[in-house]
Amino acid sequence: MQPDMNQSLMQDFLTESAELLEALDADLVKLERDPAGKNAAELLNNIFRALHTIKGAAGFLGLSVLITFAHAAEDALNRLRKGDVVVTSQIMDALLRSVDVVRGMTAQIAAGQPITPGPQALIDQLHAIAENSTAKPQPAVSATSNIEPAHAAAPAESTQPTLGRKQLKLPPQKTDLLDFMVADLREAARLVSHNAQQLRSPASASDAAEHLGEIGREVQKTAEFFDLHCLNSLGKLMAEVAPRLNDAPESLINEIASRLEAVSLLIVEQAEALAHQQELLWPLQTLESRVRSLAEGVALSSDVPTAPKDDARAMLAIDGLSAEPGESNAPANAPAPVTAAAENDTVATPTSAPTIAPSVAPANASAEPEHAGAQPAGKNSIATDQTVRVEVARLEALLNLVGQLVLNKNRVMGLARRLRESGLPHELKEEINGTAGDLDRLTSELQVGVMRTRMQPLAKLFDRYPRVIRDLARATDKKIELKIGGKETEVDKSVLELLSDPLVHILRNSADHGIESPATRLAAGKSETGSIRLSAEHQGSHVRVEISDDGKGLDRAAIGRKAVEKGLATADQVAAMPDEEVFRFIFAAGLSTAEKVTDLSGRGVGMDVVRTNIAKLNGQVTVNSTLGKGTTIEILIPLTVAILPAMLVGVGTQNYAVPLASIVEIVRPEPSALHSVMGRSVMQLRELVLPLVDLRSRLGERATTDGGKFTVVIAVGQQRTGLVVDRLIGQQEVVIKPMDDKHTAGGPFSGATILEDGSVSLILDCLQLVRQAKPADRAAA
Repeated sequence: MQPDMNQSLMQDFLTESAELLEALDADLVKLERDPAGKNAAELLNNIFRALHTIKGAAGFLGLSVLITFAHAAEDALNRLRKGDVVVTSQIMDALLRSVDVVRGMTAQIAAGQPITPGPQALIDQLHAIAENSTAKPQPAVSATSNIEPAHAAAPAESTQPTLGRKQLKLPPQKTDLLDFMVADLREAARLVSHNAQQLRSPASASDAAEHLGEIGREVQKTAEFFDLHCLNSLGKLMAEVAPRLNDAPESLINEIASRLEAVSLLIVEQAEALAHQQELLWPLQTLESRVRSLAEGVALSSDVPTAPKDDARAMLAIDGLSAEPGESNAPANAPAPVTAAAENDTVATPTSAPTIAPSVAPANASAEPEHAGAQPAGKNSIATDQTVRVEVARLEALLNLVGQLVLNKNRVMGLARRLRESGLPHELKEEINGTAGDLDRLTSELQVGVMRTRMQPLAKLFDRYPRVIRDLARATDKKIELKIGGKETEVDKSVLELLSDPLVHILRNSADHGIESPATRLAAGKSETGSIRLSAEHQGSHVRVEISDDGKGLDRAAIGRKAVEKGLATADQVAAMPDEEVFRFIFAAGLSTAEKVTDLSGRGVGMDVVRTNIAKLNGQVTVNSTLGKGTTIEILIPLTVAILPAMLVGVGTQNYAVPLASIVEIVRPEPSALHSVMGRSVMQLRELVLPLVDLRSRLGERATTDGGKFTVVIAVGQQRTGLVVDRLIGQQEVVIKPMDDKHTAGGPFSGATILEDGSVSLILDCLQLVRQAKPADRAAA
């Protein structure tokens, strides 16, 4: 990385590239599933554009190693996009590996390391795809009939008459990139012409306008990097008018499309000149002004000639851009040429014609006063961004401040309650109540708003996994289908980060251990294609993530033997355990029932990572399996780990917080509803019988005279348990503080909080309390 490089631009490049690489993975896997489907062409275009965007941004930043590799991959993709090459698993392997190589290069850039060139064997494979000797000829597209072929030899002089030619003076690092830029501009010109034609059809106009805007922005990036003023103006023109084209009157679309086709001619002519390290210069004010006016819905004056529909060169002449050196075919209202005196390093054209300096007029400058005027009402001149990228550190700082604000709000509410009980005048009490109420409401709204800024959809994780399963299926010679549901479910960013590794390990286990080979599945009467389903849904203040497969299931006997071998339990203990407890041994470090160790699994490490990461989230993992049928792993995790509403309860002499979202109801049980079955306490609640957990006994609190008055019914998933408490104090927003106290380690606590009176209260972990309610309690219930 160059030391003087703009770090902000580099960070934007890395962020955008990471998003595009994720999309590339997903789209390539979709394409491989259905290479001849109705969406195949659109997928290929999206894939090509994503890689082209990364390459273009890399060119702007001078990342030549990345550009060289990306160009090879782009050439291969271009052959697929044109239909010259058919998608195969081998070709897809090469393209997916290319995505991984680019991802590795961006990681090196982020770490400030030199970029390692792509593997030569992979580059050779990409070149072989691009140079497929069996490629069938691609029929010419009518939209590009006026453009020179993309791979035609550059002529010694531009075939398009120009009004100026300037010798480029580039540093070596930019000169090395010039060939790539020329190829990109030729392709950009072809796409501009094609999409300009598509504007004329209402069915394709919207997509064409969007594509023109993207192309314009890419051309701008290239032009800015190489300091090409006229090319930059053309890119800026397309990027600015593209958002307005959908609203432009249909009667003006043909004139806009013709002028955009003329822009494509200028781009391709510029590319041919750049191949000889020269820049063409044009007076672009008239063309720019007319395109902008038309896009705003303002018709041109009647004295402006109309060119034939498909004659882009004639349109250039009308807009004053096709004059032969030494003469002018420009209309009377075209701007006067600017002499070469302003450009000291301009090279004279073959004749003695005056040279024209590039147009650097402001975007709203108009060479046609008769068309200037007020912008039509209801139209925006510039499309505004709807999103803003914010550094995570800023969100963390904001969340911490909100947490402190919530704590202080709680203290103010406590003070207001004490003041209400004092002998203050009634009017003053009312004012204090109103102010405290407003503070409570505003703080809650601010808290919700800040928390939402940290919430992210699980799609950010789930969309990565089709690629993972695809690669695993290829590596194990299996047929596996991944089904995804509920990826729009949102969780806190910190939860999302800790959930990533566990899901990968579970999916790898399902694919490698769970799903059988096609032959084994057929012999067992199953479809040869195994199925893995990944789904998510909200459950109160938790998110439930489920990974299920229709594979061979878990072998209780084999897991039990391994557990005994590892000293995790005795044979008698294993025999007395229910299936769920035996299956939990798969999360023990070093325990694996795999017959052989492979590159994918078998070391007994992955599921230990699952247990560790889920424990960090105060989550719960349960396993259910039927031998020969399949396995289901369920993960319950909290939505957020920062601020939550809680019910404060008294147990003995201490107060504890119970997360409100886990509470189903609170009851004062009648003595007749309390029972003891098999030595376990249970409570009858309507048609249900609930196991009870006496918190005084569980937490080691002293008994009080008013003990056991209330039962707080909590639910985790489908399991319910009653917590016996002494007092109900009230609801409060609590800020979760992590604990680092050996005296509370191992207890059913998820954190601590500071109450309104400044005292500290422990937050009960409902997941752990339900899980620790012994199976015998449930059997009794």
